[in-house]
Amino acid sequence: MDIQLYQRFYEIEDWYWWCVGTRRVFLDLIERSGVRGRALDVGCGTGAILTEFPPGWSVVAGCDYAPEALGFCQQRQLHQLVRSTGVDLPFATGAFDLVMAIDVIEHLDDDAGCVQEMTRICRSGGCVLVHVPAFEILWTDKDDLNHHRRRYRMQEITDLMQRCGLRVETAFHLNTLIFPIALLRAAEQKVRESVGARRPVSIASVDRLYNLPKWLNRTMLGVMTFERWIFGRATPPVGMSLVCLARKP
Repeated sequence: MDIQLYQRFYEIEDWYWWCVGTRRVFLDLIERSGVRGRALDVGCGTGAILTEFPPGWSVVAGCDYAPEALGFCQQRQLHQLVRSTGVDLPFATGAFDLVMAIDVIEHLDDDAGCVQEMTRICRSGGCVLVHVPAFEILWTDKDDLNHHRRRYRMQEITDLMQRCGLRVETAFHLNTLIFPIALLRAAEQKVRESVGARRPVSIASVDRLYNLPKWLNRTMLGVMTFERWIFGRATPPVGMSLVCLARKP
């Protein structure tokens, strides 16, 4: 990821609707999984979710390959940190009760290698949690800026988890209600590209997504909360991203 993006995410992820809303979903899933003890966030970025774990966890650790990311984690007073790639995790087999990768494996050439390593360091009966962008048709310059390798369909992510020896407990889409807007934006970009009018990709070109008025940011967070209340444990057919929680037998 570009170094400038770590700074931007550090500035927004405590209040930006997408960041706050998705963390609430992840933490709720973790709570309902029943696991406790030792947690590792693979590709932890600037570490926001690690600061929100409830009491009862003996270890809440993060690893990331970017020194800049780990530096921002330290600014959050997080100290159980390791510099590591996602495909060569320097931990013992079965070392953690929960291993998660939030918006990570889509960046990697070897996504299966990362999930396999996460499975290895997860104890038997523990959980692996991943969050990834959904549907290649939604690909835009934001994916280019974030150096994504791919977006996923539901079957692809569940098959990946199962191939790595995990039992999928729940998988669902997030942000279904704004899917049509994302689809229109992706289509608009493809039209511009077809006529040779593609805008150069830069942080500034997508930064407007983060510069929302406070009322709109609150509204979007409310929409996300309302959506989860409507769908509950059901799986809507489409969404902006995918969440998958699996257990190691």
